[in-house]
Amino acid sequence: MTQVFWRYWIMFIHWRMVKLKMKHKKYSNRLVLITILPFLISISACSLLAEEEKVLAPPLVEPAKVEYDVAEVQSGEVLQRITGNASFIPASSETLSYEQSGGRLQEIHVSEGDVVEKGQLLAEIDSGDLAYEINQLEIEHQIADLRLQQIREQATDTFSIKIAELQKKGLELRLTQLRNQLSSSRITSPISGIITFVTDQNLGENVEAFQSIVQVADSSNLQLIYSTMTASDLSDTKVGMNVNISINGESVQGEIVQTPETVPEDIVNKDPDLYKRSLLIDLKNPEEIEVEIGGSVNIEIITANSEDTLIIPKNGLRTSFGRTFVQVLVDNTKREIDIEPGIVSDTEVEVLKGLKEGDKVILK
Repeated sequence: MTQVFWRYWIMFIHWRMVKLKMKHKKYSNRLVLITILPFLISISACSLLAEEEKVLAPPLVEPAKVEYDVAEVQSGEVLQRITGNASFIPASSETLSYEQSGGRLQEIHVSEGDVVEKGQLLAEIDSGDLAYEINQLEIEHQIADLRLQQIREQATDTFSIKIAELQKKGLELRLTQLRNQLSSSRITSPISGIITFVTDQNLGENVEAFQSIVQVADSSNLQLIYSTMTASDLSDTKVGMNVNISINGESVQGEIVQTPETVPEDIVNKDPDLYKRSLLIDLKNPEEIEVEIGGSVNIEIITANSEDTLIIPKNGLRTSFGRTFVQVLVDNTKREIDIEPGIVSDTEVEVLKGLKEGDKVILK
């Protein structure tokens, strides 16, 4: 208890005693005793207890300031591109087979990778004694020709001459037939090029008509093939798009001539997994560079671009439950704003609606 407190209580008690009348002295003494007793007990208790310590209020602590990684919305050019490695393949090739009938495979004269000339013998099936028969018939044809000359020189009757001419003609027809049969048993190259396929049939085994035996590619006319993991990677490509090609440090131009959407059905059936995720590219000036089958080059295809447009880093774009939005920092407060994106490149996003230049976008 403080001294001020006790002073007031003493004054209060004194006032009460003065106010009491003497005729009530007996009762006044009792009243005084009853009034003072609780305060005497309080005084005793206070004197026995230690003085309470004052409780200090905790100091005010400012919350830690949150730091965000932000990027300002800028104006510039954004490009959507495809880059990678492409390989040279023949632009055209011929798959050769026996068209009329098959037979027993007798000989294959080439292997994959061999360079061949037009008309070169590539493979043949067993033709039996056909070559011998042709040789014999050629001799008979020569004899018939000599006999006709002799008859004409002897100035015999016209019937003898006509009979000799018909005999020679019959031998010529028979000789043509046998030669065609022999030719149909052999496969020759229709073009100069390189062998890209040879059947795995063993010699002596039968091959069927129209069964692929050899494929020869035109090595003088090459094009590039570029393949991706999935067809969706090429969804923005179109026939006629320009292609930047880097060959041995030199830059040349190419053009897309086939996309997965424009592959002929018969080509797709040959290798659907490849052609449904590949582009074919022609060089615009192939005579200016030296290339070979299987060679690899770097390519770049610009599929979309926009100039003088608003751009944000790609890691500032957010999507959730169908929303496309960004988080922006306004007066140190984070806010969400829906936007309309345009071109999306590997690193940047074009913003068509929702932001203005200078806005601070919070990055992920």
